[in-house]
Amino acid sequence: MDEHTNPIAPETAQSNIPAGSLAAPAGTAGQGPASAPPLPAYQAERCPKRRAQGRDLILAGLLLAACLLLWDSIRFAAGLGLGEALGLAGLLPAALWYLRNRPGKLRGFGLVCALLYEIGALSLAFSGDSLLKALLLMGLPGLLVIVILERAGLWTGTSLLSRLHDFCCAAFSMSFGQLSLGAWALTHTGAQDSVRSKRVWAAGLGLLCAVPVLFVLVPLLAASDAAFEGMLGSLDGTALLRGLVALLYGGFTALLVFSLLFSSDRGPRPLTGRLSRGVEPAAVAAFLGAVSAAYLLYLIAQFAYFTDAFRGLLPKDYTVAQYARRGFFEMCGIVAINLGLIVLALGLCRREGGRVPAAVKALALFLCVFSLILVATALSKMFLYMNRFGLTRQRVRTSVFMLYLAAVLLALGLRLFVKRVPVLRLAVGLGAALLICLSLSNVDGLVARYNVSAWKSGRLDSLDMKTVCELGDGAVPTLVELAACEDEQVAAAAEQELGQRLKDFGLAWTRPKGKQPLDPVEDPRDLRSWNLITQQALNALQGYHDKN
Repeated sequence: MDEHTNPIAPETAQSNIPAGSLAAPAGTAGQGPASAPPLPAYQAERCPKRRAQGRDLILAGLLLAACLLLWDSIRFAAGLGLGEALGLAGLLPAALWYLRNRPGKLRGFGLVCALLYEIGALSLAFSGDSLLKALLLMGLPGLLVIVILERAGLWTGTSLLSRLHDFCCAAFSMSFGQLSLGAWALTHTGAQDSVRSKRVWAAGLGLLCAVPVLFVLVPLLAASDAAFEGMLGSLDGTALLRGLVALLYGGFTALLVFSLLFSSDRGPRPLTGRLSRGVEPAAVAAFLGAVSAAYLLYLIAQFAYFTDAFRGLLPKDYTVAQYARRGFFEMCGIVAINLGLIVLALGLCRREGGRVPAAVKALALFLCVFSLILVATALSKMFLYMNRFGLTRQRVRTSVFMLYLAAVLLALGLRLFVKRVPVLRLAVGLGAALLICLSLSNVDGLVARYNVSAWKSGRLDSLDMKTVCELGDGAVPTLVELAACEDEQVAAAAEQELGQRLKDFGLAWTRPKGKQPLDPVEDPRDLRSWNLITQQALNALQGYHDKN
């Protein structure tokens, strides 16, 4: 089946729904397709209410425990680490346990996403790169949604736009859109409506109304009695506030995930309305043609520039820094825009006989080739810059991102001729895998070791200590090594930075040569923020502290 043709029809979509599990769409009973009023595409019926059973309550408890640990670590730990890793890692087993009775098994792409999710979650405890861990924290929920869609069998089509629609539907409509359904189910348990459910809502409303009254009464009571005031003073107000904040954020997140799983357990919702036939191929070809013409003129004007870039030659009156920086990020932006234009053009263009028109295919291929030329040029400039000035975290991340874009562009170009190339799956899987590999590879330590090695071997004229000192905990072992360097300026800069790191870790250290000791500070780190790179840095600092 052509991946770009959407096979969903109202009849097919509803044929997979168990009889009686969902209410029939309003206004369709007893009417044929011709008499049914036109409805917007992808309009889904709302899930019927269902009371929470035993396994629903167990799921809610598991999700709440995981989300409380997650948000308590995010809000109150010193950094992303073990707490977030365990909290995120616990969500997937709970979801798979809840969906265990769904027909089918988790295979292929779904299994890869599940493994990437767990590895990515646990990698938070083995990485010291704050930015990469923050990106993982934002990207892992997307992998979780994909695993739920795969396990619950909620994909309604195979085309790119259909998959994106299903993902957005699950991420928003079946989670945020079903919050009231999930809350209603958790407060209405059992087979029949009972007085207990009404009492739960009434008790919750009463507690909510009592909060502002207590804010007025408690200070008055404390002012009227010294014993009561002393008892209140013995309570840890900070701990209570932390508990309330964690319960607020964690409870909402748990309810969000519960609503998604609770609504997905009943299978796909019926889709009504006709799917769009697509945009006229002439319009798509004209649009891509105008963009391609501008790019063609750019290629002609910059032909010598591109050939020099591939040979590593500098234009006249350019330094290496000016040459590498000029237009680099603009090239990255153009490549990303081109990628989006190609995907939209192929997804929206109307097929002729189930195939992409030749003109649209040729223009899309030109955009792919042009984007690959830009990627190659940008990478050649970046490699020249790194050979001359060394590595930084930003240079490593940007280079990996450009390689990722090149892989997706190659897959998209092949997809024009080989329909079986899974572009979307490749983009998701490769992106997640590269992000996890970067997070686990200790980029800070890699950058520091490379720069020092290149400086000592003579490949770099000088060592940029400012760059090394700005690196994270992964660079601490290299700083300890540089503190014993024969170059006095490098050794002094390393000692100064190590002194600050010792202070950050709360280690008292009497400096040699009669200098004043550093004041010890309370170490803000705890078990929730533990990660392997930070622990290795602490061990290196303790060894350095003992020697000095």
